[in-house]
Amino acid sequence: MKLFLSQALFDGKQKRRDNGKSEVFLNYQEALEVIRKIDNLTLGIPKIVYLVGWQYNGHDSKYPAWFEGNERLKRPADANSLESLKWLINEATRYHTTVSLHINMFDAYEDSPLWEEYVKNNIIAKNSDGTLRACEWGYPISYAQEWKTGFAQKRIDRICELFPLSKSGTVHIDAFHSWPPVPAEDANGKTHIDFTKGPISPYLKFTVQDETDAQRKIFSYWASKGIDVTSEGVDFLRETAFEGYQPMAWWYGGLKNYLKWPASYYCGGQDNSEWGKLFGTSMHGEDIIKNDSGTLSGFKEQFCLKTVIWYYLNRLKRLYLINKKENKTVQFSDGVRTTISKGNYSITRQGLTMVENDNLLIPALWIGDKVLIAYSRNGYLNKIWKLPYDWPEKCTVKISVVTIRGSSVTQTRNLIARNLSLSLAKDEMALIEKE
Repeated sequence: MKLFLSQALFDGKQKRRDNGKSEVFLNYQEALEVIRKIDNLTLGIPKIVYLVGWQYNGHDSKYPAWFEGNERLKRPADANSLESLKWLINEATRYHTTVSLHINMFDAYEDSPLWEEYVKNNIIAKNSDGTLRACEWGYPISYAQEWKTGFAQKRIDRICELFPLSKSGTVHIDAFHSWPPVPAEDANGKTHIDFTKGPISPYLKFTVQDETDAQRKIFSYWASKGIDVTSEGVDFLRETAFEGYQPMAWWYGGLKNYLKWPASYYCGGQDNSEWGKLFGTSMHGEDIIKNDSGTLSGFKEQFCLKTVIWYYLNRLKRLYLINKKENKTVQFSDGVRTTISKGNYSITRQGLTMVENDNLLIPALWIGDKVLIAYSRNGYLNKIWKLPYDWPEKCTVKISVVTIRGSSVTQTRNLIARNLSLSLAKDEMALIEKE
């Protein structure tokens, strides 16, 4: 997920240079506290957190430069913001969390420390007449020219010297487009964004394919340092999904993509469509944290009804699907089936229900064998769940309530015939463990 730390502020609608101010949502000390709460709520599931707005005056500030931190985020004990960032990277590992960076390789701003050098070397996109080409956000960079001149490699080398990104093993590149969304006027003089496919820098005569080839080289250069690149989308404003180079997209979707690649090769991310529910969609979490970093209201629900299911389904093979108007089904290995029928959503394994609309009892595979997570959005009384066939007919289980403060055992039960009678309050999450 992304953790939004700060936002650079701009004068006017067009982002060409920030105004030197910054809106701070979380400093590094507060970010660690959020990470700790999330770890409690997620029961130690392995997590990757990309920091948004760690640099200069915050998100979208001073690109293409990456080399100074936002000093408003630092801890009093540290010499500067970058030292605080390194502290957070180290401390977060205590909470099953890998911390890395959210960066951008496409946008450039007039007040960037690299601006003059990038303009001089024609890395900033230009129109055919040699004038600078404005984008929806700042000015686009030609990947082909930045790679050809060696500046892309220098940027990547320098940030890897500043931060232990090879230890994190990943970085998130925002808006890694292959052609730019540019402002245009319609026949009535109204400005809109033109998403028409075309070269980034007409002045340089590089084609879209040239830019795409350079992106592949950039992916490979990061990989040579032991760093996987995730990005915003699959094929939005790109000729290709960069399968084999990019393992995960922030926004994922389209039935064809689920059928093309197994989740072990390329996955999302969030997909708000029906296919997202059937194949598994994770949560973003970024807005929840930004809106309520204290109680994380809504986080538990999204984690249970999205990410827990996504984590489970992504470890299975996708075998076949049934696609009818009122009935959609995906069949997975291990006898697992997801179905949406007349608006009702369910997941079964070998005929036993694991998910029924907004209620679930599903294995927590990252914790271990014979461990289940239960959750209900609206709550219920004395609902009978049949435990999986690989559980013993008779067993003793302990039931713990899960909150941002952690989990605590509330009761112990002796079960017969694998029947569990369970009551949950609204928005309650429980951990079921075999003793």
